[in-house]
Amino acid sequence: ALTTLFALVVVGICAHIESLIAGYSDVFLTFAAFGLAAGAVTVVSLPLFLFLGRLRRGIFTSMIVFEIIWFFILWILWVATAGDTVAARTYYFPEGCVLDQYPQSNQICYEITAVEAFSFLAFFCVFIYYDVLVLYAIINAIRGKGIWTASVHEAAGVTGPPSAIPMNQTQYASVPGGQYQNYGGFPPNAPPQQAYNPYPQQGPPMGQNQPYNYPTTPSTPPQQPNYGGYSPNAPSVTNAPLPPQPNFNSYPNPNGSQVAPGGYQHPHQGIPV
Repeated sequence: ALTTLFALVVVGICAHIESLIAGYSDVFLTFAAFGLAAGAVTVVSLPLFLFLGRLRRGIFTSMIVFEIIWFFILWILWVATAGDTVAARTYYFPEGCVLDQYPQSNQICYEITAVEAFSFLAFFCVFIYYDVLVLYAIINAIRGKGIWTASVHEAAGVTGPPSAIPMNQTQYASVPGGQYQNYGGFPPNAPPQQAYNPYPQQGPPMGQNQPYNYPTTPSTPPQQPNYGGYSPNAPSVTNAPLPPQPNFNSYPNPNGSQVAPGGYQHPHQGIPV
């Protein structure tokens, strides 16, 4: 679209220059003829190719190989037009557009400068598109995907290198781990038990308003453990009578002395007078 616009500007200016020199038979500007030819071909061909590509899919004008050839012709025409315009401006107006006493000649000088600028712009647009298209087609051909007969719209989906052939890898079956029997006495779907906390949770600090919990006195005296395995007050298993227990109480002696608990009495010795 941008190239078509530049070409249309060049066609208009060149047509106006031809109209200005039409009365002079000895003056012939070749750059004007080049500009008319290159501009007319560009203005007619590019919109026509775009319209045919949208109207009919797979038409030869949309093939990349045809576009490469056609844009090569176009940038040759435009570079020739731009070069001839530069040569004409240097030949006819070496000092620039300073002919104030000849307004028509000075106007032609300004228009030649405009044709030169727009010719170079059109050449750059066509040449850049041509180079990008050629490089894109060559890169895809190296990757093994020829897009020479495809359109630019179809080739836009062909991206990335060809996928490598996957290698057959040996699949190894995973060996399941050993199964262990559940000895905990819980069903397999039982919820997990709460973990034991070795550190007791501390309650809130005792305040002034909290009563002190005194330990309660048991109603029955605590039972002392029987470490020897025998208790005289414990009932026998076979309800047999217990053997008589020795009496260690002291008995009074007739002479007023106490008998030792062991039954042995020391001989009474009188007090010497």
